[in-house]
Amino acid sequence: MTLAIHRTAAIGIDLGGTNLKLAVIDDEDRIVERLTVPTGGADGHRAVIERMVVGVGALRAAASGLDVAGIGVGVPGMLDMATGVTGDLPNLPGRWSDVPVSPAIATATGLPVGLINDAKAFAIAEQRRGAAVGAETALLATIGTGIGGAIIAHGRVLFGLGGVAGEIGHLILQPEGPRCSCGNFGCAETLASGPALVGEAARRIAQGFATSLTDLSGGDLNIITPELIARAANKGDAVAMEIIDRAGAWLGLALAGGIALIAPDVVILGGGVAPAGSRYFRAAEAMARSHSGVTEIDRIACRPAELGYDAGVIGAALWGRETAGSMKNTG
Repeated sequence: MTLAIHRTAAIGIDLGGTNLKLAVIDDEDRIVERLTVPTGGADGHRAVIERMVVGVGALRAAASGLDVAGIGVGVPGMLDMATGVTGDLPNLPGRWSDVPVSPAIATATGLPVGLINDAKAFAIAEQRRGAAVGAETALLATIGTGIGGAIIAHGRVLFGLGGVAGEIGHLILQPEGPRCSCGNFGCAETLASGPALVGEAARRIAQGFATSLTDLSGGDLNIITPELIARAANKGDAVAMEIIDRAGAWLGLALAGGIALIAPDVVILGGGVAPAGSRYFRAAEAMARSHSGVTEIDRIACRPAELGYDAGVIGAALWGRETAGSMKNTG
């Protein structure tokens, strides 16, 4: 007689401004099924939550051989981790204030649901499976449409009030600088994120700077992306190189502040704007090192994140598993 092997799983959801990423991880933390759908944030939070519920149903059907224990949802902003209600999600339409995300999904699916800040999900994934494995203390940043941050101290991810400890993207670097979605001026996110690069490139083109970005974009400022700017820089375009160097340097200043505060073993950079070996990555690291005068900077490693596109959804799934375990142990 052959005994069936009981395999448990968890589902992670990464709520992004453009896309919802969902994935099932098995008991060895491997992604076995995944799904990506447009967020459609302009339709309102109820429609987005319904898309999450439908996606969970599709993944459970596709992974029918696995026993899904729980769901984790990573969101870009503040939240109440105890109740699963969002606070302010500044980069989403409507801001999502007081939206009961976890209760709504739990009611619809019958599964325990844990809510977590997306940058903290990224940190959990890198700590368990990526570049932060074995680190006692780490500073992490993920650079894309926004800039998320997280801190690992004494081997644990810090959450803080509203679940947003370590939000390096909202350190104020230039008080007279651009308005940030959080309401402040000159946050690192306004100077070093993907939109910051795109905005500066558009300004340079509009002002008539000599740059290959004009031809690469066909004069259409709406199709400029960080990837297009990086491509121009890699071909020697002076304007593109300066745009990237300046943005990377701004992030480096924010990192230097974080390094002074926590003296980490390692600094980890992720996200689409700062891939391993990129000009942006090098500029950020160089600025952080040159402005870290009170820390033994030569003992601090600067590493690229290892899990790439999947980090947020893996971390959310790991949090969903922990949430399910906590509820089982206390229930």
